[in-house]
Amino acid sequence: LRDGDVTSTLADMLWDEFRQVAVSSAATGEEWNTKFSEKGQFDMTFGTMDIFFGGLEGLIGSPSVHVLAAMRAEHCDAPDSTIKWTTGNYGVETTARTEWCFVYSPEEGPKQVGLTSWPTETKNADEHKRRKPRDRS
Repeated sequence: LRDGDVTSTLADMLWDEFRQVAVSSAATGEEWNTKFSEKGQFDMTFGTMDIFFGGLEGLIGSPSVHVLAAMRAEHCDAPDSTIKWTTGNYGVETTARTEWCFVYSPEEGPKQVGLTSWPTETKNADEHKRRKPRDRS
């Protein structure tokens, strides 16, 4: 840790973050907490004991034994697999299908989803910390 100057680098990074918190406009802990919560689109209710003991499998059925195929279908073939969404933390505009290809077949490049480059962070990430396709082997 000392040879790589990790301690000093980490301390500098933390100090910068602490300074930002000190000058931020959020006045209360409740205001800070709102970044982790959103108004729900429905109300949760209690079910019957049969529903409880049936578990998730009783509600949506058994999972596929073909896990990889099910994951691919969920990301690439579902009705919402090409709907764009943006991550709240790093501002990456992407789709479920794009994310699947980025992780599962990055060697084929972004052209497989009709893009010239992979979606990337637009906030909260320095250039050297941005995500990159990785070899799955």
